[in-house]
Amino acid sequence: MDKWIWQKEQEIDYITIPHWREQGVIMAFSSRNGGVSPSPFQSLNMGLHVGDQAELVWANRQRFIDLWGLGLEQMVCCQQVHGSQVVCVSSEMSGLGAKDYNTSISGIDAMITDQTGIILATFYADCQPVFFFDPQKRVVGLAHSGWKGTMGRIVSNTVNTMVHVYGSKAENLEVFIGPGIGPCCFQIQADLAKKVTAAFPEFDGIIDRNREISWDLSLTNRKILDQAGIDPNKIMECGLCTSCNKDSFFSYRRENGKTGRMMAVIGLQ
Repeated sequence: MDKWIWQKEQEIDYITIPHWREQGVIMAFSSRNGGVSPSPFQSLNMGLHVGDQAELVWANRQRFIDLWGLGLEQMVCCQQVHGSQVVCVSSEMSGLGAKDYNTSISGIDAMITDQTGIILATFYADCQPVFFFDPQKRVVGLAHSGWKGTMGRIVSNTVNTMVHVYGSKAENLEVFIGPGIGPCCFQIQADLAKKVTAAFPEFDGIIDRNREISWDLSLTNRKILDQAGIDPNKIMECGLCTSCNKDSFFSYRRENGKTGRMMAVIGLQ
């Protein structure tokens, strides 16, 4: 299976998977570069809820999805409340959250669809985007997995919903765990580490107690996906830390909360 790559088009750098693109899947994760927002949102800020000017965010979003000849009215966004709920998206939801955060699908952190002409979009500044593709049933999904969503096993909830609603088989699914804060930078307190080990007692290696306590969210999600029946050979991990790579990514932790957001998108052509 092909790996992820960096792509550059019209001065915009983004991550994509050629193997999926060849099968008619629009899939990308933006960098922080190539937009019009000023500091501290410089420059391709995709978040409407961070204090940037809405008109600039609209321009950034449109600039990005222009790469596939799409319009904002085709985007669907969810509120991302750090939960673990999943919603099936239909064409009637087109445009929700694209220009007004308050119209985003409420209470939701993961979306799936089998319909063409819809672009699922979620936003990040350290949490992990997890992309799903079923090449057999032609279903795609996108989950926003921060530490709370990981604790709630949002990725397995997404898999189970794809299975129950669209008839997907877990072993057919291909999954990409995108950039997020790595264990190099995700230090946590002892009380949270205790909760993590209690929630995942069978997972070795996700907590590192050398000097400071750190949590490997990507490894945790990989192990959850393994338990959900995903073929380990069909799980791709980006491995890039958003906090370390300041030239490429926004980071909530590195910037003490005052920063922009990258955008993850996936859809069927």
